Amino acid sequence: MNWKKQAAFTLVELLVVIAIIGILVALLLPTVQAAREAARRMSCSNNMKQLTLGIHNYHDTHKVFPMAWHRGGNTQAQWGWTAFVLPFIEQASLFDQLDVNGRRLRAVIGSSTDRSLLQTHLPVYRCPSDITPQLLPGKTIGSPTYDRQFNCDNCPTGFEPSASNYVGNCGFLDPMPGGSGAMQNNGIFYGIQATKLRDVLDGTSNTLAIGERSARCRSATWIGVRNPPGPDMWGTYFVRGRVSIKLNDPRAAKPNVCTEGFSSYHPGGALFGLCDGSVRFLAETIDFSNGGLTEAQITNSSPSISFNNLGTYQLLGIRDDGIAVELP
Repeated sequence: MNWKKQAAFTLVELLVVIAIIGILVALLLPTVQAAREAARRMSCSNNMKQLTLGIHNYHDTHKVFPMAWHRGGNTQAQWGWTAFVLPFIEQASLFDQLDVNGRRLRAVIGSSTDRSLLQTHLPVYRCPSDITPQLLPGKTIGSPTYDRQFNCDNCPTGFEPSASNYVGNCGFLDPMPGGSGAMQNNGIFYGIQATKLRDVLDGTSNTLAIGERSARCRSATWIGVRNPPGPDMWGTYFVRGRVSIKLNDPRAAKPNVCTEGFSSYHPGGALFGLCDGSVRFLAETIDFSNGGLTEAQITNSSPSISFNNLGTYQLLGIRDDGIAVELP
């Protein structure tokens, strides 16, 4: 019987093929990852667009933008602007179930039957690039995640509200300890006061309304804030951010400061919704300057401080500085 010799790969040839495959994967993987991130960023941009249109529709109905948070006693959780706009982002049913206009947030938190509604996952409030859990960490005093917990006075241990990646622009000043709980600010969402389109003196196309917040800086939640509106404003950062913090600045040595800024998981910058309803991506290299003011001065400054030495990023966050600025 004649046997024909079968052709086969030698060990060297096999290694060469494996090496070629490895090189192709190495070359193609960044392209695939970039394409996926581009798709996620587009989805995030659509979320931002829906939210900016939502606050405009709210303004059309109520003649003001929603307040950053609602009135209430000190240390008591209150609804945020993110809850007030629910009917304008196709979430009217959830708005009615929560009875946002009729009940305080603390009452819903205290209800064993309704509390779960506050854990509703709303894709419009989540950036697809942020793959962290859909709920904020539960209340556990002294844990590593304590600063991210929605630990209001009547929050039960383990209460985990739904997370968000979008916060309102409160402006340049910092309403934190050392400042006044009733401090005026120069953005769109701050304190317990509502702004109007006519208050945006610098032009709606030059003023930031909403920006991103990544979980690395404690993220946010769409339900509201945990302990306003007294002199201690800790917990209001769940719905607001300020432009006196560098964009995407981790500030590892000062995590509390990082909490109040804008940040994202998008490489190189973050998305913002402007007061004219448009959405723009701002690079983290954008001109940034607090005009030589220290963090303490920004906290304690009055709204009449000089804006002449501020950077482009800061000026975009202030609605009435009177200084002409163009988006980069």
